[in-house]
Amino acid sequence: MSFQRFNSPPPPSAERTESKRPHLSVFRFASFQSASRIPSSTPPAYTPDDVLASRNQLHAKILHWMRIAISLITLLASIIIIAFSARALQTYTSTRDHAEWVLPLWPASVDLRPTHSILACGVILAVTSIAYVVVALAPTPLRALRTLNLISTILAFLSIFLTIFTTVFATTIDSHLSNSTQAGTLASWTCKWQGFGSAAPGHFSDICAESNAALDVVILMIVIELFGVLLAGWGWWVGARLKKTSGGTKGEGIAV
Repeated sequence: MSFQRFNSPPPPSAERTESKRPHLSVFRFASFQSASRIPSSTPPAYTPDDVLASRNQLHAKILHWMRIAISLITLLASIIIIAFSARALQTYTSTRDHAEWVLPLWPASVDLRPTHSILACGVILAVTSIAYVVVALAPTPLRALRTLNLISTILAFLSIFLTIFTTVFATTIDSHLSNSTQAGTLASWTCKWQGFGSAAPGHFSDICAESNAALDVVILMIVIELFGVLLAGWGWWVGARLKKTSGGTKGEGIAV
């Protein structure tokens, strides 16, 4: 009797209850379908052209600020050149007809062309540096990369030609008149008195030092302007790369 009781079939109500329970796979399949309909929020991957264009834009910004830095360095150097040259000329003008000296301090012929050329070089460098900084920073259409490349190239070659010419011109005249007793430049004449100690007029040492310092700064500017020429070439390369990666639409401008 007990064996039959354990093997008796389940009541009909239990069968109906179990039949109403959905299978677990139904929930899994429905959740999979709903998840597949949700759009993905992950941004699409960048293409190699996008990465290259972003890198070129970064190079353009670095180039932009390096050019401004070179212009500011040139402006500072040009101010030093102008200050030293003008000071030497002012001292010469105030002492060439000084009454307290029985003998004239200066020779009959003083060649001021080297000093004038150095002074003019400093003025031109200062003007061009200020002009480029204003154009590069002002919110005008001239800030397009192609325009800045053109302006930078012209100014770089003009500056390096000017500094080389001034250096050669001034040193040639100074060396030609260095052994003359009847003529001389401000540098060649005043520097002759360096070995006479207290017998030399006191301001001669100042003129000699200022003239040589102005010329030394001009020579240093050759190296700086040579770097500016290299930056000009880099600017054209960056512009060509930007034009290529952006289809010719963004290669003409620069975002700073």
